[in-house]
Amino acid sequence: MGGGSRMVELNLKDIEQILFGCAVLGTGGGGDLQRGLETVRRTVKGKVVLMDVDEFGDEELAACPYFVGSVSPTTRTKNLERRIESPVYESFKLLERYLGKKFGAVFPTELGGGNTAVAFEVAAQTGAVVLDGDPVGRAVPEVQHTSFYLLNIPMTPFTVCNHFGDKMIIEEVSSDEQAEQITRAVAVVSEGKVGVTSHPLKGSVLKKSLVKGTVSLAWKVGKAREEALLKGKNPVQAIANALSAKILFEGTAESDAMWEDRDGFTYGEMHFTGVGLFRGRKFKIWFKNENLIAWIDEQVCLTCPDLIIVLRAKDGTPVLNPHLREGEHVVVLGVATNELWRSSGAIEVFGPRHFGFDFDEVLLNGRSEK
Repeated sequence: MGGGSRMVELNLKDIEQILFGCAVLGTGGGGDLQRGLETVRRTVKGKVVLMDVDEFGDEELAACPYFVGSVSPTTRTKNLERRIESPVYESFKLLERYLGKKFGAVFPTELGGGNTAVAFEVAAQTGAVVLDGDPVGRAVPEVQHTSFYLLNIPMTPFTVCNHFGDKMIIEEVSSDEQAEQITRAVAVVSEGKVGVTSHPLKGSVLKKSLVKGTVSLAWKVGKAREEALLKGKNPVQAIANALSAKILFEGTAESDAMWEDRDGFTYGEMHFTGVGLFRGRKFKIWFKNENLIAWIDEQVCLTCPDLIIVLRAKDGTPVLNPHLREGEHVVVLGVATNELWRSSGAIEVFGPRHFGFDFDEVLLNGRSEK
């Protein structure tokens, strides 16, 4: 996985193609694509620069802006005045003021139709460039599923802001997991959402820690699908080719996705009956926000950290969890993860055993030697 961009000026259409590709690489999660598109259409008024990570100055600073959400009873805040339009922008500027330095770049917290849009929103508002990379190369359910966690790179100091003008600077935390608990707790009293900016890091650190070329890879996916539709070709095959993906299954949904919200996560399963080459076969996917484990005829065929992508056969749009509907005709793709996420340390925190399953990972390219 990966591409390369050096330094490219993006217009709104380019960014929309990128967000579509990010939604595909989000493996069922990564935020709502439509909201992401609405965000960039509202905030991107000119060009945004996408920069190769290796082109960013070693001593320059970049940071990661994103939203953290939680279920929130609105009765607590109904009498409060909404004073801030963009909490994530405010958190970004607050961290700059605290450090006394300007950020030259932003980078996405993960790949997803909604979450990657936040990086473009802040870039458009501040003039910062967007780095062509992220800490994962996909969307993930938990805070420890990042390269920064694997490489022991702290996320502090970080800032938290909400719509009501409440602002926090967190200088130090006992762990990334505790940081997530703190931000989710603030979100509970903030109508369910806060803007966060974390990981203020030098270019020299980011060059060794980000998964490079992931934003341009998403762009490649978005462009390939759009071109296929314009030429009357198969959009799913175009996406598969762009990702060097393996077709794991083709079939129809036996029912709506079966799911539940628990502890802030969306858990569930999807069940499919095969068509075409897969006629007579069954397929199942388990997800925790993102698609994480797949079985064909009750045999595990692919697991995280590899990517399990469900696309609608008719137009190549990704199925976002938990929105699968009975009878939908889908194609499931498998994509090998990057080398960092095939390491033993990565699989320990993002393999099936981490999620309570009693079997080892099944990956397209096996473990790396790292």
